[in-house]
Amino acid sequence: MNKNFPKVSVVIPNYNHERYLPQRIESVLQQTYQDIEILLLDDCSPDSSRVVIEKYAAQDSRIHVVFNEHNSGSTFKQWNKAFALVRGQYIWIAESDDYADPSFLETLVHQLDKDSSIGLAYSNSATVDENNEEVNELRDFYLELDPELWKQDFVIDGRTLVTNFMSYRNIVPNASAVVIRKSAIDKVGKANEKFKVNGDWVFWASLMADTKVAFISKKLNYFRFHLNNARTKTLVKGIALSEMTSVLVEMQQYGKPNQVFLDKMIAVLNEMWFSAMVLNKIPIRTHIKIFNNMKKVNNRFNNDFFMNIKKYFIDNKLSGLRILLGDGLIYRLFKK
Repeated sequence: MNKNFPKVSVVIPNYNHERYLPQRIESVLQQTYQDIEILLLDDCSPDSSRVVIEKYAAQDSRIHVVFNEHNSGSTFKQWNKAFALVRGQYIWIAESDDYADPSFLETLVHQLDKDSSIGLAYSNSATVDENNEEVNELRDFYLELDPELWKQDFVIDGRTLVTNFMSYRNIVPNASAVVIRKSAIDKVGKANEKFKVNGDWVFWASLMADTKVAFISKKLNYFRFHLNNARTKTLVKGIALSEMTSVLVEMQQYGKPNQVFLDKMIAVLNEMWFSAMVLNKIPIRTHIKIFNNMKKVNNRFNNDFFMNIKKYFIDNKLSGLRILLGDGLIYRLFKK
């Protein structure tokens, strides 16, 4: 690594977060660890983000700026663009609406420096609302997975984490909590841009499966929770559901998953899928993709599929079928 380069590249990908950008940028500039460069990428925001970004860039020579002329439509395209531009040994993707404790970088860099086999280190987080009021600590997020593991600091083989938990839950719920060794990214490759919602889940798994993971149990990251979440649209259209089934397929390549958590995830996805059949107008091609993915990961697929058809469409006086087709059509079908 060239000693003339900063050790840590802080990437701030922004879209339409003018309101939160000052706090985000300040929380980076105020880190106790200062051997950094900052890459600010704006994905053609329609708000006044550019004004905020240019103001800070003019004040600090460590800040480099990339403005997109057109919106990329993808968080993960922005990540990949940043990976190609940064020069640091470590990368922190500091999402533009989050913020961090001043000791965040110092703590995680120390973990990475101690052991070159650690590919990523991340801290415990708290969720905050739009007014910085703490909603909850993400420690609770892990209780169902393992009541003890995330209560303390650990360094562990990443593939173990993937096979035990990642078929059920993305155990890195927020990119802002992570510092990554750049050589680990160079080894496994870019984030998968085909994913619109769950590309981070797939990306973390690919890194973890090839390296050690360090976790710091102290709450050092603050993850913004928005009530008007952009994922709502992806849920209605079935995009998020389809991607989650694709995630489940992706996880199979890393070894046999924990069967208990795999079964839980299959049950969750089945409930989401059949409820969506009744309530949402999801395109047929999306249903076909979900069908094929679920068939790949569920060895009881045929039994589960027909059991759910009965549950959602036949039981309770054909209530599901009546919602799907309309009472008028049902009446005409059964009158013949």
